[in-house]
Amino acid sequence: MYCDVCTVPEWNADGTVLCMVDLDLDVVRPRGGKARIEDEDEFTEHRVRYGYPDSVIGKAQRTCEWLMEAGRCGGDGVEPFASAYLYWLGLIG
Repeated sequence: MYCDVCTVPEWNADGTVLCMVDLDLDVVRPRGGKARIEDEDEFTEHRVRYGYPDSVIGKAQRTCEWLMEAGRCGGDGVEPFASAYLYWLGLIG
């Protein structure tokens, strides 16, 4: 599992460009392993450098917490981590 935490993607007015900001945080769980948050150091540096609003910081941190819980091995049935991924995982073996 590899989840990139970003702002909510939004289309421009004519629907030709999708815009979002990668907030550097990633929640990763290798097959059979434990979920972990990566790049917290980059997030900390960039939140100061680029002046992320408190609302963005809080939402990114809450999103990581949710992903850590939802994506844990033997999860509690929260999709897409409970079973939806099995089809895609089967394509790569």
